[in-house]
Amino acid sequence: MSLIYQSIENTNMKNYTRVIERILEQIRTKERFILTSHVNPDGDGLGSELALYHFLKEQKKDVRIINASPIPAVYQFMDPDSAVFNTYDEHDRECILQSDVIFVLDISEIHRLGAVEEPIAQSSAVRICIDHHSTNNFPGDILFTDEHAVATGELVLQLIKQGGFQITTHIAESLYVALLTDTGCFRFSNTDARALLLGAELLASGVNHQTICSKLYENNSWEKTRLFAHSIVTLEKEENGKIARMHITKDMMKETGTIYEDIEGFVGFARNIKGVLISILFVEEPDNKVKVSFRSGNKVAVDMLAAEFGGGGHKNASAAVLKNVTLSQAIESVMKAANRFV
Repeated sequence: MSLIYQSIENTNMKNYTRVIERILEQIRTKERFILTSHVNPDGDGLGSELALYHFLKEQKKDVRIINASPIPAVYQFMDPDSAVFNTYDEHDRECILQSDVIFVLDISEIHRLGAVEEPIAQSSAVRICIDHHSTNNFPGDILFTDEHAVATGELVLQLIKQGGFQITTHIAESLYVALLTDTGCFRFSNTDARALLLGAELLASGVNHQTICSKLYENNSWEKTRLFAHSIVTLEKEENGKIARMHITKDMMKETGTIYEDIEGFVGFARNIKGVLISILFVEEPDNKVKVSFRSGNKVAVDMLAAEFGGGGHKNASAAVLKNVTLSQAIESVMKAANRFV
């Protein structure tokens, strides 16, 4: 690592030498590993999992990735043969219970594990949580968390490097997906000098920036594009344009033949409108539930807004799920709260 990178890194990041050494000791002495992330995993969760998977495989460990949700289509290029990412079913329960170590990545609350929560809670394995949310309440045996990290992938990189191991191209590509998606391709407020230097380091390890960007951001289906067109029609502004909101109904999804993972990225669109401080997307879900996604710039902490409805996330990117409400009720309730934030 260069001196300039060390200087910038040490400005914000805490010294995790001891906790990393505890994790490396588990890796050295244990054999069976399970890796998992939150329901509906994103690029940071999946990229962190895959990087750690390749690292553990190089150490000749028995390792499996088991998530509650299937890998979204946009990320399937990371596992083209469907050989690495597994979606949990009851046959995986025994595998989790018999594991030695369970890594939980990019998650701050145990309930975000979905179907794998119960077997993980029952397992006697050492539970290691690696995460970068502002608050972390995961009941792990070892917690490696830092809200100042650009992405969870940055902490995984720190772990591998402290062990003195080589950053292979496979590992670098996986971590680059984590970095790109959590910085919005270097557009979000967490894009600082360290983030750019981290990207440069991964590029120097063999990553092709254009290839990864193309796979992540230039592969929208016609169905997703039609759904986006429908959602744009619902765009409304409030508080003199400081808040922008859109919504998606179940009928829109049925008409366009889309699934819920196709909505990824929609909430960020209205943040590009001049003067918008908060962008909000309401998505009607089955069983009288409405998912609400929030995005903001540096001036507004939407994690606090999401928390008012039982949700959370990052300062400028959060979400919540409202239960037993109609779409119109959810919009009315959330907008009343959002107006106070601007």
